[in-house]
Amino acid sequence: MQDTLAALRGLQEIDRHIYRVQAQLERLPQELEDRTQAMARLKEALEERQYSLRELRARIKEIEDTTTGLRQRLRKLEHESNSQKVDAAMLASYQHEIRQVKRTISQAEDDGLRLVGEAEQVSANIAELEARQTEEQTVFEEFQNNVATETAEAEKELAGLQEQRQKEAAASIPSDVLDLYTKLLDTRQGEAMAELADRICQGCFVEIPRNLAIRLARNTELVQCPNCQRILYTWG
Repeated sequence: MQDTLAALRGLQEIDRHIYRVQAQLERLPQELEDRTQAMARLKEALEERQYSLRELRARIKEIEDTTTGLRQRLRKLEHESNSQKVDAAMLASYQHEIRQVKRTISQAEDDGLRLVGEAEQVSANIAELEARQTEEQTVFEEFQNNVATETAEAEKELAGLQEQRQKEAAASIPSDVLDLYTKLLDTRQGEAMAELADRICQGCFVEIPRNLAIRLARNTELVQCPNCQRILYTWG
């Protein structure tokens, strides 16, 4: 049984590496996807600001066109009101309309200035986003290349480990013991075995009964932790 436990410990060490590499192969594409989504969100934010700027500029242009038309109307009203043919009633009407047009022009100019200020702020924000996008695109491309390299290296390492595992598993481990070990490997996230130190299972840190510790010391049978079910072993 001592030889079997030694073989299982060797297999456990290989499987520990296999689980680490498999976790890396799962992590890398997820990290790449997270980075890709972050870049997409940045692009979307930039496009939204660019759209807002176009809308602001269109509104500013409308106000400019409106005020240009109002100023033309104002000049015409002022010219007509100064005509010698205008009586008092008509003059009063002209003056009333002139005041209204001036108020409308003043309000339009205020709105235009406010929109120009907003447009300048949005333009500055766009410049910041564009600079950030350029910087992060460079970082993203470098990260993308690193992921491809690390993935290729991890896949190569995994293939070597799996080949080594097959040799170790077929060497000196009985099939029933290997089946038990493999089942525990799946249920215990890659840790099918645990050292027993001072009657404490180092897998779940629960104290086991004395009789189990004695049975393990005899090296005549497999002993499992009654709490986590891992195969127990001791050094020595």
